[in-house]
Amino acid sequence: MVFETEAVEFHRDESEPVVAAMIELSERGDGEGWINIGPLLDEDQQWRVPERSGLAAWFSGRGPAVSLATWTPAAVGRKPRLAQLGVAHGTGPNALKRLDDLGLGLPSGWVKRQDHAKHGIVVDLPRSADPTSVVRWLITASTALRTIVEPGTTWGAEIHRPRSS
Repeated sequence: MVFETEAVEFHRDESEPVVAAMIELSERGDGEGWINIGPLLDEDQQWRVPERSGLAAWFSGRGPAVSLATWTPAAVGRKPRLAQLGVAHGTGPNALKRLDDLGLGLPSGWVKRQDHAKHGIVVDLPRSADPTSVVRWLITASTALRTIVEPGTTWGAEIHRPRSS
């Protein structure tokens, strides 16, 4: 399958374009496509992010210095699966416990699939999950799981849609 990618810049408190894309991908019902969400860093912030060689990334026990959140839509039909979200981060193990301690725990009905120091958080979402709440949680969790750079108010999303034939 071939995907088209759209880059969207948005204010962290005004995520309507991302929410609209989530609804669009969800309505397809085939589980295809995904959205990556992360802070857009200014030049000074980018300069402060440490570079990691491929070898260091391979052997490191931690994820990226700047968190990256991902959402995938649910699939219905013969091979159903729930929508999922993920957060890759570099803050080490037990990230969900730390988020819970900050009052940012998983909402009711969200099910932890993974909370790994290197591979990040993966969560199954119930069909009733509100897209606006999902984006808000992803941004808040990504901000809390920062390592070196404090994310600002400008965020970006890469929306990956299946290309129509």
